[in-house]
Formats: sequence, structure tokens, C-alpha cells
Amino acid sequence: MFALVLAYLQMILFKALYFIRNHDKNLICNSVAFKDHPEATINLESPECGLSGGILRDHHTCLDEDGQGKLPELRWNLPPTGQVAEFVLIVEDPDVPIPFMVFTHGLFFGIPATCLAAYNEDVEKNCNVDGRVTYAGWHFVPNLLGSAYVGAAAPYGHGFHRYVFTIVALSEPLQFVKPDKVTVGIMKAALVDKVLAWGQWVGHFKRPLPR
Repeated sequence: MFALVLAYLQMILFKALYFIRNHDKNLICNSVAFKDHPEATINLESPECGLSGGILRDHHTCLDEDGQGKLPELRWNLPPTGQVAEFVLIVEDPDVPIPFMVFTHGLFFGIPATCLAAYNEDVEKNCNVDGRVTYAGWHFVPNLLGSAYVGAAAPYGHGFHRYVFTIVALSEPLQFVKPDKVTVGIMKAALVDKVLAWGQWVGHFKRPLPR
């Protein structure tokens, strides 16, 4: 009962904040590193969810049994031109009810050029090794919750949020003296003059009230 009352209170609050959204200019694809590549030329898709703009499945969201949500399966192709050194994968929510803010659900780098798919197991933190490394051997930047990845969790009453999955092909590998100290801001700066091509897939999620 208490959870339901709390959910309704949140719904009232976030309905009032409904029009605070669409912070697209702060998405990574709109950063200075992409100025010479304004259009996506990589086809990124999610076989589980269908075409871009579709609805995320419950297990990709806070409705999952663990409350965290899993990464949807992603597949992409090589860019039409250029030699790929490595890939970067980032998942962002530009519709959070905080002015100018984009919430980064996951940011992964050091993805091999031979890799053309991502699964949830790939983005889970590998607790058997030191540092910010996933089971696939990718490096990650922790989100605000301190985890490698967290699924969609739009607030009650704030309507549908967009979850923007972006794959970035780099012309040369990223070099960080301290990979475990990388932030989103450091990553955006490091991508300058290295972006070869990129692709994007968008999933939607609206949180239902608890029963």
C-alpha cells in the first residue's frame, strides 16, 4: 500500500515536470567529435525489439525481476568506408526531468573491431578482475548508480522516455593513462578526430503504476 501511495505521489510530481525533456543537444552524437559525421552510416538494430523507435521489453527495464534491467541484444555492421580500430557503445536517456541533463545508462569502450554484436553478458562487470572491465573484456565508465549498465527506468508520470543506443566506430584506438578514471566528459574529448562512423537505435519505455 505504501509503495502505491509513493508511486502516485511521484506521478503527480513528474506529471508537473513533463515538459522538462528532449535534451538531445547533449547526446554524444551531437558533441564536437561528430561535427564531420552528422549522419549515421552504421545500421544498428535490436533483434529483440524490432525497428528503432519500438518499445523495450520488460526485462530491459526496471520491471525486470532484478529491478535493474538488461541490455537488449544489439547488432551492427561495419561502416561503408575506413578501417575500424575499435568501437564505443553508449546508452543515453535525453528525457530525464532535470534541465540539460542526459542520463548515461552505460558507456563501453575498447570493443574490438571484429565485434559486431552486444549481449547483456558482455556489459556485466567482471568481478574476477581488477578495474572497470566487463566479462567481454570491454572497459566501462560507471553510471551515476555506480554500475556498468542499468536498464530503462523512466519516472512514474513522466511519460515515455527514449533510450538512445549509439555505436561509434573509431579510426584509431583510444589511449588512456588511467582507464579506470575515464568519465563521460573525458570520453567526449578523447573521441575528437577519431570518429569514423556511427549508428543509432532508440527504444521507448513508460513506467506503469504498480498494482
